[in-house]
Amino acid sequence: MKISVVIPFYNTPMKFFKECVDSVKKLSPFEIILVDDCSTDVEIITFAKQSGCKYIKTAYQSGHDGHPFNVGVENAKGEYICRVDSDDVLLELPQKMPYDIHFGNADRVKVSNTFSIEEFILAPRAIFNAMVLKRELMLQYKTAEDANVFSDVLLILRLLYNNHNYSVHEKVNYIYNKRENSIQTSKTDFQHRLRQVQTVARFCYLENIDPEKSIEYLQLVMLHVRFGSDSRKFLKAHMLQKQKRDE
Repeated sequence: MKISVVIPFYNTPMKFFKECVDSVKKLSPFEIILVDDCSTDVEIITFAKQSGCKYIKTAYQSGHDGHPFNVGVENAKGEYICRVDSDDVLLELPQKMPYDIHFGNADRVKVSNTFSIEEFILAPRAIFNAMVLKRELMLQYKTAEDANVFSDVLLILRLLYNNHNYSVHEKVNYIYNKRENSIQTSKTDFQHRLRQVQTVARFCYLENIDPEKSIEYLQLVMLHVRFGSDSRKFLKAHMLQKQKRDE
């Protein structure tokens, strides 16, 4: 399969960046694209240029990985795209793609063989990395380029809403390296929950979801704001109510 692995980066510490690139190289994908969001670290830039991977520099420093990732997708030649963060490790790629999407299996993220929009609203999870999907879909559902929303959750909500079929990697194939001063560690839990509200609102807007359904989704995300990870316990009750309404 022709898989283009896109790795956006900006001043990533060399230790993590080299480990990331080396891990992907071992898998021999069709191509590896390193997209530099105007880094200022000369050592990192030199390594990227001499790595043997395709090196691309963005026209401006965006301050968010959505833009460099989109640039990488636009320049990719593979039929499929895989996103990897520049400080993480990719262990495996799928050997076949029977569906439009193949979700990865990260070491710090709870995964299952089925996902639902409601579940992702109540319990958003980072499963974008290591996900392999058709390049045409990635061009259709471009990654959000601002920090106001969770771009990965927004993408997955849109994919699920439009009924694209998928599979899930059977074992862990992605290792997250938790670093200080990352977006995840620099914000409070409540700030992340508010960001999820904006994510769901944009999802409803982009997909032109009718007002009644949009309100239902926004009511769910407000449970997430109030109860955080405990809000998942409301999912079963919500699905039962939905089933009764449908009957």
